[in-house]
Amino acid sequence: MTNKIAGWLILHTEGQDEATFQLKEGENLIGRMTQKNRPHIAIDDKYVSRHHAVVYVKQNEKYEYEYLIADNAKALGKPSTNGTFINGNTNRITEKSVKLFDADTIQVGLTKIVLKTAHVAIDVENAVKLVGKSEYKKTVDVKSNTGTLKRVVRK
Repeated sequence: MTNKIAGWLILHTEGQDEATFQLKEGENLIGRMTQKNRPHIAIDDKYVSRHHAVVYVKQNEKYEYEYLIADNAKALGKPSTNGTFINGNTNRITEKSVKLFDADTIQVGLTKIVLKTAHVAIDVENAVKLVGKSEYKKTVDVKSNTGTLKRVVRK
C-alpha cells in the first residue's frame, strides 16, 4: 500500500462513538482485533470475523481511485459467518468483489461504516461532517436465526 490517503471509512452506527479509518491504495482489511490479528480497520463488534472483508483501492487509467469490497473469507474460498452488506440490502455480498461508490454504507457484524472518497471529501474532518449530515441506513439483523445464513457470535 502507498501512504497516500484515498478516502475514509466513517463509523455511522446508531449509538456508537465516532471513529474514522483511512483508506490507502491497495488492500484494506476490515476485521476484529485480536492478539494475533491486526487489521487495517479494526471493528470492535462480536459479530465481526478476524478477516471479515477487504476494501481494495486502485487507480484507473484516468488516475481516479476505484473502490471494491469483497467478503474476505469468500475471496479466500469460504464466506464469512455473518456476511458483509451494502446500503442496508439484506443480500450479503456473494461475488468476489463489488464496486463501491461515495456514501455507500458497508455493514460488517452490527457495525456500519460509510465510504467517503478522496475526490468528494477534502479531508477527514470534511468526511466526518458529510457523513454526520446523512441518515442512517437500515441495519441488517445478523443476530436473527431465520433464513439460510448461519450467524455466529464471536467471543
